[in-house]
Amino acid sequence: MPQENVEMWRASIEKVRAAVSSGEFDREAAISKLSELWSPEIELDSSEGPALDAIGVFKGIEAAKNFWREWFDAWEALQFEYELVDAGEQVIWLIDLRLRGRSTGIEVPFGKHAWVALFRNGLIVQQKLYMSQARALQAAGLAE
Repeated sequence: MPQENVEMWRASIEKVRAAVSSGEFDREAAISKLSELWSPEIELDSSEGPALDAIGVFKGIEAAKNFWREWFDAWEALQFEYELVDAGEQVIWLIDLRLRGRSTGIEVPFGKHAWVALFRNGLIVQQKLYMSQARALQAAGLAE
């Protein structure tokens, strides 16, 4: 099942990437694609994040959707490279992200960071943001 988790998440990420890069970004469609993998009890933890209005622990699908709405609303353009790492019940999403602010037009190299997701029965029950990829790998029990 762990490799299935990786492939399911990859398919979801690729759908979001296609929506973002099309120039006709549909925020709600992207969020809908992401949420297809969420357990109703999802806990999304962005407490390490740098954006003050998006820091916290968001419990449940609607709260997680609201987090992503706030995030996507802040950015006019997103570009990213990524890798998914299988860690048993967990999958690590290693990302290198570049953004352009919606209101400022300023390019922001958000840089390398990671999300660690815990899967149960094919759904994400916990997802935590790490601003350090090494810390994310360590938290999932893997060496860099």
